[in-house]
Amino acid sequence: MTGTTQIPDAREDDLARLLAAMPGLASLARTVVGLRPRRGEPGIRDSHVGGPMLWPVDEPWPHCADADHGSGRSTPMVSVAQLYATDVPEIAFPEDTDLVQIVWCPDTHGLPEPQFTGKHCQVFWRRSGDIVHGPGVQPDPWEHWDAEWDEVPRPCTVHPEPVVEYPWREELPAGLRMQLENSEELDDRYRQESLTGGWKVGGSKSWASSDMPESLDCPECRAPLVLLLQVDSYEDLPLVSENPHTYLCTVTGRHLVWGTEECTLAREATGFRVDDVADAGIYVCSADPRHRALYFTQ
Repeated sequence: MTGTTQIPDAREDDLARLLAAMPGLASLARTVVGLRPRRGEPGIRDSHVGGPMLWPVDEPWPHCADADHGSGRSTPMVSVAQLYATDVPEIAFPEDTDLVQIVWCPDTHGLPEPQFTGKHCQVFWRRSGDIVHGPGVQPDPWEHWDAEWDEVPRPCTVHPEPVVEYPWREELPAGLRMQLENSEELDDRYRQESLTGGWKVGGSKSWASSDMPESLDCPECRAPLVLLLQVDSYEDLPLVSENPHTYLCTVTGRHLVWGTEECTLAREATGFRVDDVADAGIYVCSADPRHRALYFTQ
């Protein structure tokens, strides 16, 4: 895990205009963490997307036995993200834990709650110092899943960057929502600039392609769910020059030309694609994040 190059971009100016146009919005600002994944070879002691995890030697790797597979056999889940409190202290880690690990089944399944669709996912909260790592416990995902399949995130290092964002429009107080409803131009600008794209921790996800559910509640205790991790098909890069289309890689500081392999890899480092929409979210219970996690897309 390394730092991120801090480069001002046009989004700051757009947000300033939003704050000027919408009195009261500034008090709703919150800090999320953009993970900025980049293809690499992370180790078990690193925060990362995809890749090897610090896994207890006496704990079997999780498998999915859902009948939707059609094969009738249990198949291993795959590594999605491993994040340490030292790198992402903004996560609300349960007491005596400093490591969170997320895995999912790449297949899409129907889930017990009718409003949820997506993947079977599991979230593990651990105390890293207590783990005796078991080499060989974590299966090679490519022995079980198609190597070209875009539902298995490629190993990536992460470069956490705090970013200020604002709630999704349907989470705003009534007065601010009405202001957006009365101005198509302001509404469009808010949709584009209020949230952070890419892989991130915390905040809100976009519901631009569908209505936000009336409630996002824990299936075990009915407490509100909160976004732990947003997963995204692409990462938007700041535009440096419109002609030629040149973008800035905020991790390396390099200028990247649209359409080149280097630019594509910066935007699509994880190789992951969300079906039909740009992003999805893994949600956990606000009262007890150890309750069952849910993968949520539009």
